[in-house]
Amino acid sequence: MPETAENKHLNIEDDFGKERRSSSSASEGRATMVTYWKRNSNPNLENMMLDTNADKINRFEHPEILECLPDLDGKRVLELGAGIGRFTKKFAQLAKSVVAVDFMESFIEKNRQENSHFGTVEFLQKDATLLTFEPNSFDVVFSNWLFMYLSDEETEQLLQKSLSWLAPGGTLFFRESCFHSSGNIKSGENPTHYRSPRQYIDMCQSRILSSSPEQVFELVFAKALESYYEIKQNNNQVCFLFTKTNLRNHNGYKTLQDFLDHSEYAEKSIQKYESVRGEGYVTIGGSKLTGELVERLNLTKSQRLLNFGCATGGSSFQIAKDYGCEIVGVDISANMIGMAWDRALLHKGDRIRFEVGDGTKMRFLPSKFDAIYSRDVIFHVSDKPALLNNFYTWLKNDGRLLVTDFCCGTTPFSQDLMDYARSGMYTLTSMQEYAELLEKCGFVQVHAEDRSDLYQQYCLQEIEVAEQNRANANSELSRHELDECVRQWKLKYSLTNSGQRCWCVFEAVKRTISCREDDTNEQ
Repeated sequence: MPETAENKHLNIEDDFGKERRSSSSASEGRATMVTYWKRNSNPNLENMMLDTNADKINRFEHPEILECLPDLDGKRVLELGAGIGRFTKKFAQLAKSVVAVDFMESFIEKNRQENSHFGTVEFLQKDATLLTFEPNSFDVVFSNWLFMYLSDEETEQLLQKSLSWLAPGGTLFFRESCFHSSGNIKSGENPTHYRSPRQYIDMCQSRILSSSPEQVFELVFAKALESYYEIKQNNNQVCFLFTKTNLRNHNGYKTLQDFLDHSEYAEKSIQKYESVRGEGYVTIGGSKLTGELVERLNLTKSQRLLNFGCATGGSSFQIAKDYGCEIVGVDISANMIGMAWDRALLHKGDRIRFEVGDGTKMRFLPSKFDAIYSRDVIFHVSDKPALLNNFYTWLKNDGRLLVTDFCCGTTPFSQDLMDYARSGMYTLTSMQEYAELLEKCGFVQVHAEDRSDLYQQYCLQEIEVAEQNRANANSELSRHELDECVRQWKLKYSLTNSGQRCWCVFEAVKRTISCREDDTNEQ
C-alpha cells in the first residue's frame, strides 16, 4: 500500500498548493464548496447522492459503474472523493490495496467504520487537490462526483497529477454530472461546475507526461449511465474511462481519436459535411438514404439498436422518430458526439444515449442489442476482426447487422487514392474478404452487395449541393472552404467511379445456438 505523508509518501501542503491557495478567487470558491458540503455532512446515502431516491438509484447505478472498470485483482487503487464508502467496500474486496480519500471528516470516518476491517484500505481525510504521490503508485485512479466541485485549473492540475501517479497502462475512471444537476435535494448556493462531457475529454487529452517515452491519456469511452436514464430520464450522468499510454504518432496526433477530431472530423470539416448532407449527417445520402437502409432492419419499438459511427446524431434522431426504439449511438469522434449531446437536449422524449468510444475497446454486455447499424466508419478501423467479434457478442441471437463501408475496387490504386487513404489513415479490404470476416466471427446469412451505383447517384446530387453552396454569398463557410468542399466531393466521386474503391452494403444475422449445440460446444 502506498505510504502517506507521515511515511514520506504524501505531502499535503506542497509549495505549489500554498501558492495557488493565495488566490482570492480560488479561496472563495473553495470556501463556498466547504460550506455547501458542511450543510450536507450527515454521512448517509441521500446526502452523498443529494437525492431522496438514493437507495433505488444506488441499487442500479452501483453495479453499472463497477461493470465499467477493469479487473481489479492485484491492483492498487486510489479512490478520490471516497465519501462514506459506496465503492470502497468493493475495491477492498477485489484489489490489492486501496487509498480512500475525502476531505469531509464525517464521510471518511463513516467509511473507516464500515471498511477498515478489510485491512487493505488506507483512509485519508485530505483535500484531493493537494495530494502528492510518487509516480507509478497506482494502477487505477477512481473518482465519483469530484471534478465537478473543482475549478477548471484545479481539475487540470489533478488530472496531470493522476497521469503521473498511474503506472503505465493504468486506468483513470471518473463520473460527473454534466450540463445540469440530477439530484432533487437542493441545498442553498450550489458551487458545482456543470461542464459538458467534451470539456472533460479535452482536459484529459491535453495532459502530457514528459517522460521517456512521453505518456498521455487515451480515451476508451465516455458514456451516460443507463440507470439514471431508466429511473430519472436524463442522460447527464456521464462516466469516462481513460488509459495511460505511450504517446504515438497518428499523422502527428497523440491518438487516433485526437487525429480524427483535428482532421476529417474537426468542427469545420463536420460543418462542410452537414452543409451538403444535412444537419446531423456526415455519411452519403443524408436522411433519405438512412431511411431506405434502416427499413431493412425491421425495427420495432421494443428493440434496442446500436448505431455505431452515429456521427452528430441525425440518423439516431431520425430512427427514434420513425421506429420509437431505444438507441445507443457510438462514435470515436468526441467532436461529433459533443454535437450529438448538445442536440439531444432538444430531443428529450427520445430514448437515445450517445457515447464516445473505440469499438475495439468498449465493453457492452453480451446480447445487449437487437440490431447494429453502422455507416461508412469501419474503414477507419485497422483491427476489423476485433470490432466485428464485438458486434457478434453484443447482438442477441437472431440479431441483425447492417453495415455500409468502402472496400477495394477492381482497378489498381492511383496515387490520388493512396494519398487519400494515407491522409485519413484508412484500411480497405475487398468485399469478399469483408464478407469472410463476418462469417469467421460466426455470422450467418451474410449478404454482400456492391452498391457503388447508389453511392455515385447520391454523390452527384451532393456535388450539385456543394456547387450551390459555393454560389451562396451568405454561406457560413469561407470561399476557400467552399472550394475545398467541391474538390473533395468530386474526388469521392472519381475514386469510386474509376473502380479503385467500391461502396458496399453488408447484411448478416447472429445465429441462434440451440441448447444441444451449446452442450456439444462445452463438451
